[in-house]
Amino acid sequence: MTRRERGLRKKVIPGAQRGAPSYSYWGFAWRRFKRHRLAMFGAAVMILLVLGAIAAPILTPYEFSRQNRKVRFSGPSFSVPTDPALVGQCIRPQVLFWPCGAHPFGTDDLGRDILARVLQGGRVSLLVGFVAAIFSTLLGGAIGALAGYWGRAPDAVISRFIEIMLSIPQLPLLLIFVGLLANPQVRFAAALSDFLGDAKSIAVIVVVIIAFSWMSTARLVRGQILSLREREFVEAARAVGAPSWRIVFRHLLPNATAVMIVQATLMTGEAILIESGLSFLGLGIQPPAVSWGNMLSRAQEFLYYPNGVYIAFFPGLFIFLTVLCANFVGDGLRDALDPRHHGRV
Repeated sequence: MTRRERGLRKKVIPGAQRGAPSYSYWGFAWRRFKRHRLAMFGAAVMILLVLGAIAAPILTPYEFSRQNRKVRFSGPSFSVPTDPALVGQCIRPQVLFWPCGAHPFGTDDLGRDILARVLQGGRVSLLVGFVAAIFSTLLGGAIGALAGYWGRAPDAVISRFIEIMLSIPQLPLLLIFVGLLANPQVRFAAALSDFLGDAKSIAVIVVVIIAFSWMSTARLVRGQILSLREREFVEAARAVGAPSWRIVFRHLLPNATAVMIVQATLMTGEAILIESGLSFLGLGIQPPAVSWGNMLSRAQEFLYYPNGVYIAFFPGLFIFLTVLCANFVGDGLRDALDPRHHGRV
């Protein structure tokens, strides 16, 4: 072995001789994501919010709909009133650090515990956000992949339709469709009410958000597919006679997974904001279901009452935290999954 060959060998495989670990693409992505402090903070807060929403019935001594008009507009307090009439009925004597009778977030205009309602509202708001984000991303990814792979006429038609949808103001369209589906005089809306019952407003909001939120994902995935469809692995799949649908869904879409994951994360916060806005306008989640948005809608009547600001402050704070942390996670995933950083730790 010549001196030059020995030098090249030392440069190429010193890591292998020391037993240095090797990482896959997702391994490198995870290591990069862990170094993004804001993204890790956002992920931790999101996990806590989800766990709090799941465990909502056991985190407070009260039912979220329990009324006690003797304690209307109470401020946040961990102390228990000495008057038994002010305590009301609880489903358990004590939870965590506050006993029955304490209201850490205060009470609303009907004497309902705000903490119990915020946790219960998180169930609905987070469910709407996650479900709408996942399905709008899948729908947009499939449409974008089909447009990018077939090109020509299908691509032109789909691209023009996406541009038209993006050029129309979203809020008026959302209001029109939600209003139609919520109108009991519309036959289809009445049939939905009979079929879904109290869950109708949640299902309508999810479907409407999906229907008007897939376009940005479709454009991103279409761009990815256009750059991938002439690659060697696609040509090899065509050569062995693989059908077009298999090439799209088995070979092309998995390579656009990184873009779709980032888009779904960002879409979660956007969907929660859309639901909150529609509920604030009175066209979103309808009582008896509770969400952060319709809590804000009801709170606007009582902002100038004693302690009435807390009725709006806490659901607004949770909306703010959720959207902010979802954006932090999305930014971290965008950096971690960037192919230009592949292999850098």
